Amino acid sequence: MVGAFWVLAIVCLVSFSAKAGPWPQPNGVASPSWLLIDLSTGQTLASRNELQPMQPGGLTALMTTYLSFVALRDRVIRLEQVIASRPDAEVPAGPRLFLGPQGARVKDLLDGTLLLGAHDASLALAWAISGSEEVFVALMNQTAQRLGMRQTRFVNASGAFHPETTSSARDLAILASTLFQDFPEALTIASQRELSFNGIRQTNPNRLLWLDRSVDGLMAADAADRSSALVMAKRPQPLGPREQIQRRLLVVVTDSESAERRVQDTQRLLNFGYQQFDLIRLYRQDEVSATIPVFKGAQPTLKTEFRQDVLVAIPRNQQGGIRSVLQYPKGLVAPIVANQPVGELRVWFGSQEIHQVALVAADSVRPAGLLGRAVDSLRLWIGSLQERLGGKPQPAASRL
Repeated sequence: MVGAFWVLAIVCLVSFSAKAGPWPQPNGVASPSWLLIDLSTGQTLASRNELQPMQPGGLTALMTTYLSFVALRDRVIRLEQVIASRPDAEVPAGPRLFLGPQGARVKDLLDGTLLLGAHDASLALAWAISGSEEVFVALMNQTAQRLGMRQTRFVNASGAFHPETTSSARDLAILASTLFQDFPEALTIASQRELSFNGIRQTNPNRLLWLDRSVDGLMAADAADRSSALVMAKRPQPLGPREQIQRRLLVVVTDSESAERRVQDTQRLLNFGYQQFDLIRLYRQDEVSATIPVFKGAQPTLKTEFRQDVLVAIPRNQQGGIRSVLQYPKGLVAPIVANQPVGELRVWFGSQEIHQVALVAADSVRPAGLLGRAVDSLRLWIGSLQERLGGKPQPAASRL
């Protein structure tokens, strides 16, 4: 809880005087909607029409995959469990794993769903997890809202075309990054070039798995008049003079006019991201960034840290254009739990804000006793009264 009269305390952490150049933009990308994200930092490096509504089509299977991994984690289903197939009349036209009447293991159904967007595999998983497709679709939409996928509405579990199904490049990026973060083992499936089941061999439509050795996922879907994909890649990148990191990028390309154009645009965006941006470390995870005053706590201050090393992607050879500011509320009230967000680091490149990183509590702070809470309540009340009488105080600033 933050007292209303307190303003943000601002601490300048990094500031360089060099003039920042323009932010790079990719050339020759023809697809109408796309997004390039550096998953090593969480930054969006470039985009076009990322919120434009689109038909996710076969990419719907990404949500079915995510919920299947959730069900595996929660022991609703088991990897070696054999699931019955749905009647052929219930399976819409489109890609299939070609299940027989004997069904298939959950492992095989996951392969078919993520590699091929197989409608029969997706439906079998939906019924096994929720007991019906209708209930599963409701779960899909609840999960989409929880993840912040504001442009997304699912109508079926298979990804078959439906005019009311909608999403956006940004929403699909949220889903893909969540899947990777929560269940990185999904990339083991997505990196397979082909799949054999019931004596039928089918090829992964993500052609970049053959063209670019750094690509290891995630999913591609082709329809009669459009082609879309979510592609992940990792390449070694320098991080300072003596260190390298496996830097991961995510590209979302939607509504390309053809599979060929989708492949070309995706490859162009991957190369652009790796070639035009440097990765730098601003702070290590264990660096204590600030000590914050705490009200109504058993101790008067709180040590803070970052959840992980603070990495930032910036235009190549322009480290001098970086400025970062640490912001936190001065009216922080106990109790506080370790790892709880209590502020943020904001990073600018010139006048453009390019990154935000959560500042978290390094330790927990228990509430103070009755007398301590009463004294701090009085202090907060006096401060609030001073604000009302004297106007809003100016932010404090100091250089570390």
